[in-house]
Amino acid sequence: MRPVLIIYLLNRSIFVLVLLIVWTSCKTVKPEMPTYEPSRKVYTRAISTISIPLEIPLKLIENKINAQFKGVIYDDDSYTRPTVDDVKIRVYQNNHIGVTAVGNELKFTIPLKIWAQGRFDPCSFCPEVEKQTIFDVEVYLRSKVEILKNYQFRMSTASDGFEWKSQPRIAIGPINIPIGRLLESVIDEQLQSVSKEIDKNVNGAFDLRDQVEALWKVAQEPLLLDDSTQTWLRAEPKALLLAPITGDANSLNIILGLETYLETFTGRKPEPPASNPLPDLRLAGRGGQDFSIQIRSELGFDAATSIAKKQLVGQEFHFKKKTIKVEDIQVYGKGDLAYVRLVLSGSLKGELFLSGIPTYNSETNEFSIAQLDYDIHSRSVLVKAASWLLNGTLQKQLQQQMHFSFDQEVSSIRDDLTKRLKSTSYKNVFTVKGSLKAFKVRDIFVADDHFDIVLDANGNAKILLESADF
Repeated sequence: MRPVLIIYLLNRSIFVLVLLIVWTSCKTVKPEMPTYEPSRKVYTRAISTISIPLEIPLKLIENKINAQFKGVIYDDDSYTRPTVDDVKIRVYQNNHIGVTAVGNELKFTIPLKIWAQGRFDPCSFCPEVEKQTIFDVEVYLRSKVEILKNYQFRMSTASDGFEWKSQPRIAIGPINIPIGRLLESVIDEQLQSVSKEIDKNVNGAFDLRDQVEALWKVAQEPLLLDDSTQTWLRAEPKALLLAPITGDANSLNIILGLETYLETFTGRKPEPPASNPLPDLRLAGRGGQDFSIQIRSELGFDAATSIAKKQLVGQEFHFKKKTIKVEDIQVYGKGDLAYVRLVLSGSLKGELFLSGIPTYNSETNEFSIAQLDYDIHSRSVLVKAASWLLNGTLQKQLQQQMHFSFDQEVSSIRDDLTKRLKSTSYKNVFTVKGSLKAFKVRDIFVADDHFDIVLDANGNAKILLESADF
């Protein structure tokens, strides 16, 4: 499974959440600013680390090897070639080749059956006597598996000895002809040949750097997550890590690590990040199944203002005998504050500016604009023209409408992600299995023309291959 699957699910869900909770955070026409410059809490990007455990069942490797190596592997049908030895030999695979893994090594057990036929001339005028026999032997290969920092795949195979299941000899009448030494030299020679052939075929079949480099470039292209909402994911990968390859009784385990910045954008396709060439593969000390992701979701003031207008334009607020109506609304940010510009009619015609602190409570999953109050300019105007609005009623009514609970939505998203991570298959090639440990909005930051909503998510996941077609 690609790391994009987990990221896609997270970003698709968080966009729905963010779009709802920050309806007061945009700007269409920049209104008159406050006379002071508020301080700004600056968003600092954090690297997201995604571990991708890849579990390759040894059965898949066994099937691959058994499909390539079978039948006769050595055939000497002459008593005199390459030398006069009075023996004919045929060696062929006898049974299924077994594969086990220990550390970063693969061990192959190859059961062989050897047919041998010998001849014997008791005297110059006696008839030639021939006798044949069959016996079994198990031979062993050991392969060290590694991936170098330049993405070169290396499997180094060598003979690891063999074991006779019965003594190799031919009985012709009263004579037992031992052929063990002859067969041992044949087996040694064939094992060296087979080892070289395995390394040549496997190592030459993988051009890992070209493949990884192509994927690295593709990863830096913005990805459209949701066409209806025009939600984009942009990754800025920085490093690739590889933990030591390990094996156990059932599988070969490879853990890749991706260090990347992750950001989401809405409403427009973002520019790709500055070109970042593929770095050398960094060999990590250890690996795991954990992923830790920080995603910056950018929501422009324009988009949020559009939603705010649907909520508030046309609403009337009553103050004893006076009534005001909201004709227009704009929301923008400066420093750490969110600003609300109201265009009013009725008992008070004109503009008012209110400011507050954009707040998200990750424990209760509530968004609000805290401490909503008039800015200095609006307060000085109200003192002269409409002091009845200074009693706090309007601020309280607006703040109540800018305070929402999203506990049910977040729980629904978390349950959906947990379900998908529990078991998701892709075309019968691999299955993703994992769990989500934490999923929450961590903070909100005010930028020049948008709000940055920062999501933290972590959990664990692994990819289990189900087919050798990879």
